[in-house]
Amino acid sequence: MSRKMPDEAYEEFKQVAGENNVSIEPEVLETYTYMNGLAQGAMGFHWNRKPIGVVLPSTLEEVRKILEICTRYGLKFKAHSTAWVIMALATSGNVVLLDMRRMNNLEINERDFFLITESYPPAGVAQIEAMKKGLQPHLVGAGPNASNLASATSMQGTGGTSVRTSMNERNVLAVEWVLPTGEVLKLGSINTPGAGWFCGDGPGPSLRGMMRGAVGQVSGNGVFTKVALKLYPWYGPEYKGGGEPPFFNSEEVPNSYLKYVLWDSFDDEAEGLYRLGEAEIIDYNNRWAAGAFTSAMTTSNQEYLDAEAAGKYKEMFGKGFWTFFMHAPSERSLKHRIKVFEKIVSDTGGEIADPMIFGKRSYEIALQNAVRAIWIAKAAYMPTSANTGSMPMTYENIDQCFKYALPISVNAKKEYANQDKILNEGADNCYACIDEDGHYIHIEHACLIDTWEPKGEPGGAAMVGMAKALSKGMGLLYMSWPGSLKDFIVYLQYSAQIQSMIDPNGIADSSGTMGASYLAT
Repeated sequence: MSRKMPDEAYEEFKQVAGENNVSIEPEVLETYTYMNGLAQGAMGFHWNRKPIGVVLPSTLEEVRKILEICTRYGLKFKAHSTAWVIMALATSGNVVLLDMRRMNNLEINERDFFLITESYPPAGVAQIEAMKKGLQPHLVGAGPNASNLASATSMQGTGGTSVRTSMNERNVLAVEWVLPTGEVLKLGSINTPGAGWFCGDGPGPSLRGMMRGAVGQVSGNGVFTKVALKLYPWYGPEYKGGGEPPFFNSEEVPNSYLKYVLWDSFDDEAEGLYRLGEAEIIDYNNRWAAGAFTSAMTTSNQEYLDAEAAGKYKEMFGKGFWTFFMHAPSERSLKHRIKVFEKIVSDTGGEIADPMIFGKRSYEIALQNAVRAIWIAKAAYMPTSANTGSMPMTYENIDQCFKYALPISVNAKKEYANQDKILNEGADNCYACIDEDGHYIHIEHACLIDTWEPKGEPGGAAMVGMAKALSKGMGLLYMSWPGSLKDFIVYLQYSAQIQSMIDPNGIADSSGTMGASYLAT
């Protein structure tokens, strides 16, 4: 249960961050309580726990002192950068939110292909600055509004460009990390005086796995104030678009190839993905289906529902489709890639479609996703913020996802769609992307629902999918779980021991990430 911030703590926070950067005003705290995100709207709630105060630090030293004050007065803390999902807000009582927007420095190292970013700069800003120098960072599926630091240190790090630029958790070179105790931990080569930020495997054992694990601890293990990330070549020029949002008049990228691909069966799709990954020719890949495409093509909830009822996009994309983008350093290189691409798609029974199939809007969606990752988040939030997952959602090999996980999800969703509990989007509404030119894939299964529909029940499909997945020993929530309950408890106990070591005073508001771990001890 939340309580009022102690007057003494409030005064100390003001001394550290400045009077204008601390607030306990009810009107301000309300703005840090609402989150119109992902499953929240679909499950029928938008409001989270109210923090007892908000602090905006601007330096590493200010962050360290803020955590010391929290410890002294028995308060919890939660830090967020651009605040994309529910976990960015307070999830327990007596939480002081650290809004990191004042820590917005960004540096591009053109010579050595890396960037150094503080907590706040959005990925889209980093991309624009890097493109000016013929480089680009990885963009996560959350879109250009999301913080690169957050996805690298504290949250999922995958996205459509990860087929070429890897996932952000694997792009980490060096980290500046304030532990809940106030101790500053530096990982990578920055721990060696004069060595710089260029290397993630500096002296001593690597702690990057403990830092974030599979999907991150969303501020549950401290505050990350700075990170160095790898950059990758961009064969330029930088992306340009005019017009008005949400559909810009984008310029075509030189020496690039952009197509939609449809496969008729999951088995053929899996084979095509294996071969395309192994060919190492793809720069962007993203799987969608009718529901997500319809939301991207429309500009309001009502327009979405009208288009969904008409069924035009469902007829075309009801079994799902992929967007593939290739960007080559020369015309000759591009011609080679196109030949390889077209042969693999043909050999595996795929059909190539022009992104102009539904006019300039569908082309804009394909190009802006491929270059800027703009439309993925929009698809997750419509209609009426009604997106929720139909389990299992996981990182796994392609066979596991397409031959086992996806059919479970599709069947669970069909059962609920037939009862008008979720929208009938066709066979599936799966989001996926291959990681690192390989056999590894990230996959999510969305349910869409009209939240005003009396029969609406998105959570049921998720529970049915989860139960069936667990019965087959499959992973859930983006990670593989130990097959037996006994092994899973051991896993939780180790997780709890790590968390206790990092946060011995228990002042981190861990968003429930580690809650199950404590139950196991």
